[in-house]
Amino acid sequence: MENPEVEIKGRNAVSVQITVLRGRNLKGTKTDNPMSYVRADYNSIHLGDSGKLQVTEGEIEYNFTTSFDCSFDGIQGLDNLVHKPVILTVIEILPKEKKKKDEKTIILGQVTVDLLPLAEGLCTYTKTLTVHPMGGVVLEPIVADETKDWAFRTEAESEKKRVTWNIERRCFLESDALLSLQKHIAENTYLPVEIKRVPLAPPAKGGKSSKVDKSDEEGPIYFRGVLYVNMAPLLYPGVKRIRGAYPLGPYNEVEILEKTKHKKSLTRDTSGGKGQSQHSRIVVNRSKEDKGRDTMRKSLVNVKSFITEHGLETEVTGIVNIEGDQYTEAKSYIVLEFSLDKPLVQRRLREDLSKKISEMIPPRPLFPRRTSGADKAVTDYHNQIISVARIIMDEYQDMFGRKLIEGKLSHDYQDQEERKHKLIFELNTSGKYFAFKEQLKHAVVKIVREKYMQTMAFEDKEQLHTFLNELYIYLIDQMHCCLHKMFHVDPPDPIPESFLSSAQLKHFAKEAEANRNFEIANKYHLERLARDKLNPEHWFDYGTFYLLLNDYVKADECFREAVAVNQEHINGLILCGILACMNEHYEEADNFFESARCFEPNNVLAWTMHGLFYESQDQTILAEMAFLEAKKLITSTETPKRSQDEVIVNTAKETKVPEPEPEDDKKDSQAVTEEIKPVVPDTGSILSASTVVEVPPETVPDSESTFSQIRKTSFEIVEAKKVIDAVESPISPKQQEEPVVPVPKTVQPRKETTTVLTRSIYMQTARFLLDVNALQFVSRALAHEVICTEGGLSCEYHVVLARLYVQQGELGKAEECISEAGRINHQNPDLWALLGHLSYLKEDYAEAKEHYARTLCYVNDAFDMHCICLRLGSIYLQEGEEESYKSAKSVYLFASERAPSCLTWLGVGIACYKLDELRDAEDALCEANILNNSNADVWGYLTLVCLKTGRKLEAEQTYKYAIKLHLEDKQLLDEIHQLQQTLGFGNPSF
Repeated sequence: MENPEVEIKGRNAVSVQITVLRGRNLKGTKTDNPMSYVRADYNSIHLGDSGKLQVTEGEIEYNFTTSFDCSFDGIQGLDNLVHKPVILTVIEILPKEKKKKDEKTIILGQVTVDLLPLAEGLCTYTKTLTVHPMGGVVLEPIVADETKDWAFRTEAESEKKRVTWNIERRCFLESDALLSLQKHIAENTYLPVEIKRVPLAPPAKGGKSSKVDKSDEEGPIYFRGVLYVNMAPLLYPGVKRIRGAYPLGPYNEVEILEKTKHKKSLTRDTSGGKGQSQHSRIVVNRSKEDKGRDTMRKSLVNVKSFITEHGLETEVTGIVNIEGDQYTEAKSYIVLEFSLDKPLVQRRLREDLSKKISEMIPPRPLFPRRTSGADKAVTDYHNQIISVARIIMDEYQDMFGRKLIEGKLSHDYQDQEERKHKLIFELNTSGKYFAFKEQLKHAVVKIVREKYMQTMAFEDKEQLHTFLNELYIYLIDQMHCCLHKMFHVDPPDPIPESFLSSAQLKHFAKEAEANRNFEIANKYHLERLARDKLNPEHWFDYGTFYLLLNDYVKADECFREAVAVNQEHINGLILCGILACMNEHYEEADNFFESARCFEPNNVLAWTMHGLFYESQDQTILAEMAFLEAKKLITSTETPKRSQDEVIVNTAKETKVPEPEPEDDKKDSQAVTEEIKPVVPDTGSILSASTVVEVPPETVPDSESTFSQIRKTSFEIVEAKKVIDAVESPISPKQQEEPVVPVPKTVQPRKETTTVLTRSIYMQTARFLLDVNALQFVSRALAHEVICTEGGLSCEYHVVLARLYVQQGELGKAEECISEAGRINHQNPDLWALLGHLSYLKEDYAEAKEHYARTLCYVNDAFDMHCICLRLGSIYLQEGEEESYKSAKSVYLFASERAPSCLTWLGVGIACYKLDELRDAEDALCEANILNNSNADVWGYLTLVCLKTGRKLEAEQTYKYAIKLHLEDKQLLDEIHQLQQTLGFGNPSF
């Protein structure tokens, strides 16, 4: 430790008194009421013995007091106080044997009195301590990278010979020493612990141990071993203790130099047990056959930390340590523990994290219900209308009520008009009409302010005129509704609300994003927000949309809104951290990532992202901590969770009886089931040797339940007119044979498939970042996958890297990655999907059709099946042949069954129209129109259907909507105009 001698103000020595009051439940070796006494030792100094007393009824009153002086000259006094306990040894006096003068004694057990509370400020304290016999077996937890099993541990520590050191070393560390310790752990992660075996001379007469010869101490070292303790966890936030069973290996100076940059042997300086305190004892467990031996060997461990600087000398050559290899063969290990009173790196509390996040993004309270809102304004207007109507009815009753009762009231139209004029004249002349206007004026003003939010005067007369017209229509409609209710007339049917769910709107938005139609995508995102602004998922998805547009400012606003609505929205916190890191606001980024970890400690993504952030800041130890925790969590999960928005269920479809499962699928399902292995949960508990450890097997998915829905869709060959198997050949730019064009034969709901994904934390993180368009950290995650992967990179790695290049627009690099992936596994559907996308982006539609068709042949789905179906269907429609239209119809129907949208049903409608299946075309186009009534192409093809079926009025109406929505497809417009001229109707301008 640097500067171990620290100047401490002089202080007089303090007397420390130790009092042993009594002992209970003491039993001797030969009698239950033995005679015993207590011996006290401190710092290798014998403090004294108590009186020799007899145990009475299991209890003995010692009332023994002794003391010692605690000196504070230098730092050594405090170090001794926290390090060296007072040792109380309970000694039994055996009965004297005949013809022997000396009495025999035997140690019953020992107690250590910890003096640390005195150093912490206590002046006096009382404790009841347990007398421990000189032995015992406790299994310690194995370190994370150790592979020993508990069965071996139990056998080794209960049946085989072992050595137990009753040694604990405490150090008093001041602030400078703490900084030095952190520095050395950061520079030298591993702490070496050396071990050697030395002989002990047989005990001499009188029961005293003889010393080892000096020649033995300075001679060669035998059975030399070393183990390495990873001290880096002590630099993790909040960690105060590391403990484990560390494997022991042969001593190798070259290996020590590489791992610790330390050359000098640690056992040369303090061999032979020198410097050991008297309270450090060794207990050796012997088997029966060893009891008669007069001599034995003991293992001596001397641990010396790397706190002091060591100079490096010349190069060291490795020496073969044959004796040390026996440690490896025997699977020897040593249990060590390092603990601190306080962590070296303080961990921020969850409350502090929440406070920091709330300071950066104040939480948005729920919008309070406004008592004077638009609904209240309309209700007040209704009440005033009813009040005025009753007054008018009373006035009418006064003027014409008598004639009505006598039956003299004429119902002729002219008489009714005359009575109306008389009533209006009476209201005007009496001033009641003006009173009515004043009564309604305040209610109308509230509607203007609350519902239409107009509080400023109009500067443009045209705008004022338009607004007054709209307001007049609304007020008249509300008046009619109110009068209908007043006279018990059924009100008109309300306008039905949209039946589209939030998940469907998200699906439409993602579809528009894939088609690069960002205006339509923005519309759907805004519609979701208009429905519910307090849903953090809506803001999060809107932020990912802006990331796709590279608008990082608006994306950051959206993610912060998501966190403002829900302070524990994990994905929102992660994306806020990524954008803060991009803007070089590293402290904010750290707070966001740590908040995500704190709010959901079992989230693998949060730990991995925080590790990637630590790595970007060159905080290697913290990064290692985060990655280790993420790997630990991922091993405890069985299968990846399915995304909630992956499949949109069409509840209007008819339930069909499941098809029998083909034999091939059963074989495939069984193969997949056999690959799923039960995961043994990680445990940090300390088990005793007698504990029976049973790990219940994790539930393995049943093949009949999990895979019964997997099936292979039958396909037709459109071009070759025959059925062949898909050719499993390496990927090449051009296929020599004509490809198989898959077309679903029947339109039935596609069974769900289970895709077995890698359990790598880096691949899962990379896929997430690609899905949310946050490409900045993807390369870091993939770089870690390269480093950690053993036995070569996987096909999935190259596919994910290709996806990254495609999203970045680097198509050449993407094609190289796909080729490499094809050499590893050419049956990956994602690989063929990416090949199709590359060809589609290069406008090589023939090549794209081949790759897309092959993608649909596989049982497992690719990552973007919806986009594949849309693009493949559009290619078929562009070919303009009857067989191609049939293929397009099947593909679009297949997509409509999985996740219906306006574009999928539009594709079905176009294909049916081209095949002259007008009724099916109309049904499909109507379904598309229900999902999106603002698509001009849908109205255009509905116009063609109405023209061909001879419906003049409907043809004109659909044509008007197509023109109103600015139909841009010139070829479709020309076809409509030509058909209109041929039939002579459908165009109002004729």
